[in-house]
Amino acid sequence: MLKLYPPKTASSILRRYDDWITQVSRRFGVPKACLQAILYQELTKIDLLDPLADLVVRLYWLRWRLRRRLYRVGLTASPTLPPRKGLAGKKDSSTGYGQIFSYVAIRALCFALDRGLLSMPIPELALDHRPAPENDGDRRRVWLLLHRDPKANILCTALNLLAAAEEMTGRTDLAALSAGELKLVFTRYNANLRQITAYGEAVYRHYLRYQAAQSSATLL
Repeated sequence: MLKLYPPKTASSILRRYDDWITQVSRRFGVPKACLQAILYQELTKIDLLDPLADLVVRLYWLRWRLRRRLYRVGLTASPTLPPRKGLAGKKDSSTGYGQIFSYVAIRALCFALDRGLLSMPIPELALDHRPAPENDGDRRRVWLLLHRDPKANILCTALNLLAAAEEMTGRTDLAALSAGELKLVFTRYNANLRQITAYGEAVYRHYLRYQAAQSSATLL
Protein backbone atom coordinates (compact mmCIF):
# COMPACT_ATOMS: atom_id res chain seq x y z
CA MET A 1 0.00 0.00 0.00
CA LEU A 2 1.32 3.44 -0.97
CA LYS A 3 2.57 5.43 2.01
CA LEU A 4 1.47 9.07 2.14
CA TYR A 5 4.49 10.36 4.06
CA PRO A 6 7.87 8.99 2.95
CA PRO A 7 10.74 9.39 5.42
CA LYS A 8 11.89 12.76 4.02
CA THR A 9 8.39 14.20 4.24
CA ALA A 10 7.90 12.86 7.77
CA SER A 11 11.19 14.41 8.85
CA SER A 12 10.17 17.71 7.25
CA ILE A 13 6.89 17.70 9.19
CA LEU A 14 8.74 17.08 12.45
CA ARG A 15 11.08 19.98 11.71
CA ARG A 16 8.09 22.22 10.97
CA TYR A 17 6.60 21.44 14.37
CA ASP A 18 9.90 21.26 16.24
CA ASP A 19 9.16 24.29 18.44
CA TRP A 20 5.80 22.87 19.47
CA ILE A 21 7.24 19.40 20.09
CA THR A 22 9.88 21.03 22.31
CA GLN A 23 7.22 22.96 24.23
CA VAL A 24 5.08 19.88 24.80
CA SER A 25 8.15 17.85 25.80
CA ARG A 26 9.17 20.38 28.45
CA ARG A 27 5.65 20.97 29.71
CA PHE A 28 4.87 17.32 30.42
CA GLY A 29 8.34 15.91 30.97
CA VAL A 30 8.24 13.63 27.95
CA PRO A 31 11.71 13.24 26.39
CA LYS A 32 11.66 14.96 23.03
CA ALA A 33 13.23 11.93 21.35
CA CYS A 34 10.35 9.73 22.57
CA LEU A 35 7.79 12.07 21.07
CA GLN A 36 9.71 12.43 17.81
CA ALA A 37 10.15 8.67 17.52
CA ILE A 38 6.42 7.92 17.88
CA LEU A 39 5.43 10.67 15.45
CA TYR A 40 7.99 9.57 12.88
CA GLN A 41 6.88 5.93 13.13
CA GLU A 42 3.22 6.82 12.76
CA LEU A 43 3.73 9.32 9.94
CA THR A 44 5.78 6.91 7.83
CA LYS A 45 3.15 4.16 8.22
CA ILE A 46 0.13 6.22 7.11
CA ASP A 47 -1.20 4.82 3.83
CA LEU A 48 -4.15 5.43 1.52
CA LEU A 49 -6.53 3.45 3.73
CA ASP A 50 -6.08 5.87 6.64
CA PRO A 51 -7.69 8.94 5.00
CA LEU A 52 -10.46 6.67 3.72
CA ALA A 53 -11.14 5.52 7.28
CA ASP A 54 -11.12 9.15 8.41
CA LEU A 55 -13.64 10.01 5.69
CA VAL A 56 -16.01 7.29 6.90
CA VAL A 57 -15.80 8.70 10.44
CA ARG A 58 -16.36 12.26 9.22
CA LEU A 59 -19.49 11.10 7.38
CA TYR A 60 -20.75 9.39 10.55
CA TRP A 61 -20.42 12.59 12.56
CA LEU A 62 -22.06 14.63 9.81
CA ARG A 63 -25.05 12.28 9.94
CA TRP A 64 -24.99 12.45 13.76
CA ARG A 65 -25.07 16.24 13.69
CA LEU A 66 -27.84 16.32 11.08
CA ARG A 67 -29.93 13.89 13.15
CA ARG A 68 -29.66 16.17 16.18
CA ARG A 69 -30.74 19.20 14.14
CA LEU A 70 -33.73 17.32 12.74
CA TYR A 71 -34.67 16.27 16.27
CA ARG A 72 -34.60 19.85 17.52
CA VAL A 73 -37.12 20.91 14.87
CA GLY A 74 -39.31 17.87 15.41
CA LEU A 75 -38.53 16.02 12.18
CA THR A 76 -37.27 12.85 13.88
CA ALA A 77 -38.24 11.06 17.08
CA SER A 78 -34.70 10.54 18.42
CA PRO A 79 -31.52 12.65 18.43
CA THR A 80 -29.28 9.59 18.24
CA LEU A 81 -28.38 7.49 15.24
CA PRO A 82 -29.53 3.86 15.32
CA PRO A 83 -26.62 1.47 15.97
CA ARG A 84 -25.20 -0.05 12.81
CA LYS A 85 -22.53 -2.60 12.10
CA GLY A 86 -19.72 -2.15 9.61
CA LEU A 87 -18.62 1.08 8.03
CA ALA A 88 -21.98 2.81 8.56
CA GLY A 89 -21.46 2.61 12.33
CA LYS A 90 -17.79 3.62 12.36
CA LYS A 91 -17.38 6.70 14.56
CA ASP A 92 -13.70 6.57 15.45
CA SER A 93 -10.40 6.10 13.66
CA SER A 94 -6.73 6.63 14.34
CA THR A 95 -6.14 10.06 12.90
CA GLY A 96 -3.57 12.82 12.56
CA TYR A 97 0.20 12.76 12.89
CA GLY A 98 0.13 10.64 16.03
CA GLN A 99 -2.61 8.36 14.61
CA ILE A 100 -4.77 8.51 17.75
CA PHE A 101 -8.31 7.27 18.28
CA SER A 102 -10.60 9.72 20.05
CA TYR A 103 -11.33 7.27 22.87
CA VAL A 104 -7.58 6.82 23.43
CA ALA A 105 -7.05 10.58 23.49
CA ILE A 106 -9.93 11.01 25.95
CA ARG A 107 -8.43 8.36 28.20
CA ALA A 108 -5.07 10.15 28.06
CA LEU A 109 -6.70 13.53 28.77
CA CYS A 110 -8.52 12.11 31.80
CA PHE A 111 -5.24 10.58 32.99
CA ALA A 112 -3.58 14.01 32.71
CA LEU A 113 -6.44 15.71 34.55
CA ASP A 114 -6.31 13.13 37.36
CA ARG A 115 -2.53 13.57 37.73
CA GLY A 116 -2.69 17.37 37.71
CA LEU A 117 -0.87 17.65 34.39
CA LEU A 118 -3.85 19.53 32.98
CA SER A 119 -6.71 21.47 34.52
CA MET A 120 -10.07 22.52 33.14
CA PRO A 121 -10.66 24.35 30.95
CA ILE A 122 -8.08 23.31 28.36
CA PRO A 123 -8.00 26.24 25.92
CA GLU A 124 -5.46 24.73 23.52
CA LEU A 125 -7.83 21.79 23.06
CA ALA A 126 -11.01 23.89 23.08
CA LEU A 127 -12.39 21.79 25.95
CA ASP A 128 -14.41 23.40 28.74
CA HIS A 129 -15.36 20.21 30.62
CA ARG A 130 -13.91 16.80 31.36
CA PRO A 131 -14.53 14.61 28.29
CA ALA A 132 -16.11 11.18 28.61
CA PRO A 133 -15.57 8.37 26.07
CA GLU A 134 -19.20 7.27 26.31
CA ASN A 135 -20.44 10.76 25.38
CA ASP A 136 -20.89 11.04 21.62
CA GLY A 137 -20.55 14.82 21.71
CA ASP A 138 -17.17 14.50 23.40
CA ARG A 139 -16.06 11.74 21.04
CA ARG A 140 -16.96 13.90 18.04
CA ARG A 141 -15.32 17.04 19.44
CA VAL A 142 -12.07 15.26 20.33
CA TRP A 143 -11.89 13.30 17.07
CA LEU A 144 -12.36 16.44 14.97
CA LEU A 145 -9.70 18.19 17.03
CA LEU A 146 -7.24 15.33 16.54
CA HIS A 147 -8.07 15.22 12.84
CA ARG A 148 -7.79 18.94 12.12
CA ASP A 149 -5.25 20.34 14.59
CA PRO A 150 -1.70 18.91 14.42
CA LYS A 151 -0.68 20.71 17.62
CA ALA A 152 -3.55 19.18 19.58
CA ASN A 153 -2.73 15.80 18.10
CA ILE A 154 0.92 16.08 19.15
CA LEU A 155 -0.08 17.13 22.66
CA CYS A 156 -2.36 14.10 23.00
CA THR A 157 0.43 11.90 21.65
CA ALA A 158 2.62 13.02 24.55
CA LEU A 159 -0.13 12.41 27.12
CA ASN A 160 -0.83 8.97 25.68
CA LEU A 161 2.86 8.09 26.09
CA LEU A 162 2.68 9.09 29.76
CA ALA A 163 -0.50 7.08 30.32
CA ALA A 164 1.11 4.08 28.61
CA ALA A 165 4.24 4.46 30.76
CA GLU A 166 2.26 4.38 34.00
CA GLU A 167 0.21 1.41 32.84
CA MET A 168 3.23 -0.63 31.73
CA THR A 169 5.84 0.35 34.33
CA GLY A 170 4.02 2.11 37.17
CA ARG A 171 6.07 5.25 36.47
CA THR A 172 5.83 8.27 34.20
CA ASP A 173 9.48 9.34 34.20
CA LEU A 174 10.24 8.14 30.69
CA ALA A 175 13.81 9.40 30.87
CA ALA A 176 14.52 6.97 33.73
CA LEU A 177 13.12 3.87 32.03
CA SER A 178 15.29 1.05 30.76
CA ALA A 179 15.45 0.11 27.10
CA GLY A 180 13.08 -2.80 27.68
CA GLU A 181 10.61 -0.62 29.56
CA LEU A 182 10.63 2.00 26.82
CA LYS A 183 9.95 -0.66 24.22
CA LEU A 184 6.96 -1.81 26.29
CA VAL A 185 5.67 1.76 26.50
CA PHE A 186 6.06 2.25 22.76
CA THR A 187 4.30 -1.07 22.17
CA ARG A 188 1.40 -0.03 24.41
CA TYR A 189 1.00 3.20 22.48
CA ASN A 190 0.12 1.08 19.47
CA ALA A 191 -1.58 -1.98 20.96
CA ASN A 192 -3.00 -3.39 24.19
CA LEU A 193 -0.25 -5.96 24.64
CA ARG A 194 2.12 -6.86 27.45
CA GLN A 195 5.02 -8.09 25.35
CA ILE A 196 7.36 -6.09 23.13
CA THR A 197 6.34 -6.08 19.48
CA ALA A 198 8.11 -5.19 16.25
CA TYR A 199 6.41 -1.79 16.52
CA GLY A 200 7.99 -1.18 19.93
CA GLU A 201 11.39 -2.22 18.61
CA ALA A 202 11.08 0.07 15.58
CA VAL A 203 10.08 3.10 17.65
CA TYR A 204 12.97 2.45 20.03
CA ARG A 205 15.42 2.53 17.11
CA HIS A 206 13.98 5.89 16.05
CA TYR A 207 14.26 7.06 19.65
CA LEU A 208 17.98 6.22 19.74
CA ARG A 209 18.49 8.06 16.45
CA TYR A 210 16.78 11.23 17.67
CA GLN A 211 18.49 11.03 21.03
CA ALA A 212 21.89 10.77 19.31
CA ALA A 213 21.07 13.74 17.06
CA GLN A 214 20.17 15.86 20.07
CA SER A 215 23.35 14.87 21.87
CA SER A 216 25.42 15.81 18.82
CA ALA A 217 23.66 19.17 18.54
CA THR A 218 24.33 19.87 22.21
CA LEU A 219 28.05 19.24 21.72
CA LEU A 220 28.30 21.65 18.78
